[in-house]
Amino acid sequence: MTFKNSGFYFIALLFLAIAGFWPSYFSKLGDSFSEPASNYTHLHAITMMLWVAMLISQAFLIRYKKYTLHKTIGKFSYVLVPVLAISLALLAHSQITLHEYGVSYDRMYILFLQLSLLAIFIISYVLAIIYKKSPAHHARFMICTSLTLIDPAVARLPLDLPEIPFSYQVWTFALTDIILLVLIFLERKQQHGREVFPIMLAVFLFFQTLNLNWTRSDTWDNFVLWFATLPLT
Repeated sequence: MTFKNSGFYFIALLFLAIAGFWPSYFSKLGDSFSEPASNYTHLHAITMMLWVAMLISQAFLIRYKKYTLHKTIGKFSYVLVPVLAISLALLAHSQITLHEYGVSYDRMYILFLQLSLLAIFIISYVLAIIYKKSPAHHARFMICTSLTLIDPAVARLPLDLPEIPFSYQVWTFALTDIILLVLIFLERKQQHGREVFPIMLAVFLFFQTLNLNWTRSDTWDNFVLWFATLPLT
């Protein structure tokens, strides 16, 4: 299975992200933001948009065999990804309110969701760089970085889904896992790189399971309190 059309998937993902974040972010770009955390929001939005733009451009450069330019642009990710990671950490920190009783459970849950998706993104990216000399592996790991955008984008869409008592993320997690399962099925006869999607499915499932079960633990509570007291924002 080749991914010469992956650029079109990334374009669709871009429109999905814009649709998901339109009410809370893009529709308000013309307004003056009064929240102190707005600069962190802008920084994270810019870095994520740059990442998706890079995925789109890189996919089409490979499609049209512009390999030298692909490698040159790819080096920009060595700067972009650390800035992206820092921007999300700062945004997450700025959104925490420390009450007398500690941090609200909703915020503890969201923080884990943010940091776990960041961890998956970094794992996918680092593996893509490690295997940059193996196009079959490199391309698939880069595709997996984009799958971390599905939850934040889809969760914000005005969808009338049946309510689940413990977490809305069941729907977005399931969608991500189904995409990976479909890719695994389509690649069942692939000779090179087909182990990437099963590996990343295991990574996604690991963090998804923690997200649904571990966010009420004392260990996570202590971590959030420590993180909240850091002088970051």
